[in-house]
Amino acid sequence: MIRVELGAQGLGRTRFAMSPLNTAQDLLFMLGRYPQEMDPRWRARAVEALRDRRLGLLAVLCGGGPHGYAPDFPRPEPATFQPSLDTDLHQVVGTPAERIRYELGAALGGHAWGEEDADRPPRLLLAALERGEDHLAQRVADELEQFWRLVLAPDWSDIRSRLEDDVTFRSGVVAREGLTPALERLAPDLLWREGGLEFTASSHEKCVAADTMVLVPSVFFTKPIFCAGEPDGSADPRPPLIVYPAIPSSRAAGPLSDELIGPTRAQLLVELSQPRSTVELARRLHLSSATVSYHLQILHRAGLLQRTRHSRSVLYQKLPDRTSA
Repeated sequence: MIRVELGAQGLGRTRFAMSPLNTAQDLLFMLGRYPQEMDPRWRARAVEALRDRRLGLLAVLCGGGPHGYAPDFPRPEPATFQPSLDTDLHQVVGTPAERIRYELGAALGGHAWGEEDADRPPRLLLAALERGEDHLAQRVADELEQFWRLVLAPDWSDIRSRLEDDVTFRSGVVAREGLTPALERLAPDLLWREGGLEFTASSHEKCVAADTMVLVPSVFFTKPIFCAGEPDGSADPRPPLIVYPAIPSSRAAGPLSDELIGPTRAQLLVELSQPRSTVELARRLHLSSATVSYHLQILHRAGLLQRTRHSRSVLYQKLPDRTSA
């Protein structure tokens, strides 16, 4: 389990954000680790760009590395709610050498708090690192810019709209119920307890103390990830960054019926990233079973859910998003 210790002050400073490079990193990470879960169109587009432009360093560094850990410096903390691509790239180029060394050490040798077995480091990464951290940061930024313009720029307006819709929905939950319930509804594996946010499904054991946290929606992720970790004695620690799956957007729904639009059904789709019964959903969302059943039938008729029988229960689960961005 990974735990982010925030307390009341840190919780009050927690903010939402989105950015072009964070979205590019999401796509690259999914391609490297979970290609079978991706929309085939996005997978093909990303592979074509990496191959044709020979962006091998990007594929090695951002796809999970030899130990499954992708260094965080190509995924900069969004400086504002919605920074520009140039702002993101400038942050990557300006990454301190100390941070690059620390994160590459984790990528090549495994995190001190992880249990991954050692693999042989990729030659491409070692060769790039031989020319120094500044050169590596510049090359990563150059390849990220090429990848973003080729793969994501043509659809960025739609992607941005979906991310904005998600933040608008989360803001409504905060206004109606408070920040703590909103945090727990980002993903089923997140739990707020005694002043901290816990990743209950993580196999790692780590506790991070922070005075703020950044929450970033993703159109590509199906589960949340945690980005944080500092060199010992770092004078400028980076706040934890939580990337979580964005809710299906009404504008991303295309030809789907208008009856799908609404916060209750949107939240049901978030909860149904894994199989759940009507009774379990009613308990998690504090709704009656009849209300949940009504909304599930609408989502099932629209082709967004699959249902299977397990013993005496009927389990619902969200189908892969074919309207992605």
